[in-house]
Amino acid sequence: MKNLFDKWKTKIPKYSENHKELFGALSQKFGASPAKQVNLGKHFATNYELYTYAFFLGLYKNEFVTISKEERKIDFSHHIQYWGSKTTVSIRKDFTNLQENIFIALVAKTDIDLVALEKGELAEDDAIKLLIHTMESFANGGLILIKEKLENNSNYFLQPTSFLNLILGN
Repeated sequence: MKNLFDKWKTKIPKYSENHKELFGALSQKFGASPAKQVNLGKHFATNYELYTYAFFLGLYKNEFVTISKEERKIDFSHHIQYWGSKTTVSIRKDFTNLQENIFIALVAKTDIDLVALEKGELAEDDAIKLLIHTMESFANGGLILIKEKLENNSNYFLQPTSFLNLILGN
């Protein structure tokens, strides 16, 4: 299973191009210092932070929405293993535990025959594809929920606890 985690974290999950505006509105491409983030009106310092939040929102709300084949998938060219990377001096904490928790959730929510994987009857690459599909589907569900909130109330995310409230259902 360690190999599966190591291979999974080298992947770059995708999202529907339909959500590109959400990333532009809520997150800072290439990261931002807290001061710059506030000045630009961004809630997330990086695109992968919004993606991570959307994944957990979709997971907690059980919003598994597969991206249709008609939709164009795009990514932000950042491998999972580098999410939260501490390559520069910053107040950011390493995201290794978060990556592990996402992986655990994916294994729990993805229909993978682990015995077949262990016996070699299921290729690791096929298992990885299933995990990424699950990740993209929960993130897509979360992004749809965020988009719906903004469509219903464009000021919803101006409240300091709005993202927490959305996950908690308050």
